[in-house]
Amino acid sequence: WHPLEPILDKIYIFNIFIQGGLTNKQARKSTMEEKNKSSSTNKKTPRKRHGARNQHRHKFLVKWILEKFPDALQCAKDDSGHRGLHRHRHHVLDIAGGKGELSARLTLCHSLFVQMVDPRPANLHECFYKNIYRSLPKKWQEKIRNDQIDNPNKIQSILDVRFHQFVTSFPCDGGGLVVLDDRKEEKYDEKNGGKTSAAACSAAVIQLQKDAELLQAVENCTLMIGMHADGATEAIVDIALYYRKPFVVVPCCVFPNLFQNRMVEHDQTNQRKEMSMIPVRTHEQFCQYLALKDSHFVMETLPFEGRNIGIWWDGIHRDGDGDGNGVGNGDGNDNNNKNGAS
Repeated sequence: WHPLEPILDKIYIFNIFIQGGLTNKQARKSTMEEKNKSSSTNKKTPRKRHGARNQHRHKFLVKWILEKFPDALQCAKDDSGHRGLHRHRHHVLDIAGGKGELSARLTLCHSLFVQMVDPRPANLHECFYKNIYRSLPKKWQEKIRNDQIDNPNKIQSILDVRFHQFVTSFPCDGGGLVVLDDRKEEKYDEKNGGKTSAAACSAAVIQLQKDAELLQAVENCTLMIGMHADGATEAIVDIALYYRKPFVVVPCCVFPNLFQNRMVEHDQTNQRKEMSMIPVRTHEQFCQYLALKDSHFVMETLPFEGRNIGIWWDGIHRDGDGDGNGVGNGDGNDNNNKNGAS
């Protein structure tokens, strides 16, 4: 704005009024239109988004997990000063953890024992300082800096105690059925905590039982997490259901050509109103397919952007089916939990 701008405007309007034969109202209108055009051309282009829109998904997922699974996390908490090898203790199992941000947050920010499964070795020390440290409250950053002065290896020493990674792939043959027994009769299955059909079982469970260390990690875990676990997503659900373990998966990729045996019901819009089965090809269908595996599963929209539909279960059957009440809660005190760590 310039002090002479009102005077110049009046002179400009007067010239238009005299020369062009315009009325005062028309002259003012044309002047305002020219001003708007000039201001619109001088506007700065909007700034692009800084980072991915779901770059904070691990942060918000951890907050959500703390609210939904307090008992499971309490059993995996390092609050007694243990300094021994923790692979035989209760822990959170982070499957397909990638670079390890979720595991780093649980291990360093919330003092939890965590085991991660991913074929790519992760550097949680580097991940913590690159993705987590700068977003911490200032008092936490100051405390970490002071601890580093006294002990430069403080972060790494905590990770050595609380964290372990299996550099391998998690079973990914979810949905496939393997015949275990030709008899169609029912028998008592200790793994399921009740009577079940002996005819078939998920192929992911069979594949898991061939790996003794990974099987022990599943049996001792209090919570299974699959954040965008790709091909292992359905296997996590099947194994968690079989061993009665609380879990949460956030599906991402569907891989319809790889998993062609996945089918969901499709409501045909005809007069008969028949239900037909169609292959799972979309993300929405995949979430529906996983949620329908058990009536106790919950499908919920999680508080971050991107692929944010979560399917979760607290590991408890509340309808009195299969004597499953309390099974798989990770506390090791339930008599029905035959597969948990004691």
